Amino acid sequence: MNNYLTMDYHMTYIEEVNTIQLDDFIKAKQNEFLGEIKSENEKGSTYNVLVEPTFYHHIVSVHFVIYAYTGGAHDIRFDKVYYYDLEKNKEISIMDIVNFNDDFLDLLSYEAYQYLKKEKLDLVYDDEYLLKDGLSPTKENFGYLVFENNSLKIIFPPYQVGPWSSGEINALIPYQMIEDYLKV
Repeated sequence: MNNYLTMDYHMTYIEEVNTIQLDDFIKAKQNEFLGEIKSENEKGSTYNVLVEPTFYHHIVSVHFVIYAYTGGAHDIRFDKVYYYDLEKNKEISIMDIVNFNDDFLDLLSYEAYQYLKKEKLDLVYDDEYLLKDGLSPTKENFGYLVFENNSLKIIFPPYQVGPWSSGEINALIPYQMIEDYLKV
């Protein structure tokens, strides 16, 4: 098996939004990967970049997931979400979309817990401590918010609220639940 890199995303979209940070994030992770495999003789290392753009009004959320495998039980995963305002034709931050304050985090924590306990019981690890810790109202725990057509999708990477084998776990929060915090 050879070492290889796979770039599975739409360059035309990235070129359209013209954001240098996207490139910087991907290149930094790619260089880390190449540095690790350069010193190893074992072949079979992989690097994959996946992207999922979603749209809400004039806001585009772009969720990048990078998987790097250099040995061990499974890949290492890196997530990053970018936001782009199509009307202003520029990259924006989460603070431009919602009032990202303690009350908002408390609401997300509560609603995500209710959603996961009801909808994703089979995916969520049965350790209540892990679940509550992964859903505690911190910016780090709610760092991957994607604005879709009908709801806010909260992305929890593996190990945040469940085991690696459950993969990415998502909670969907209807916009009417968070409308007091929305700026768009």
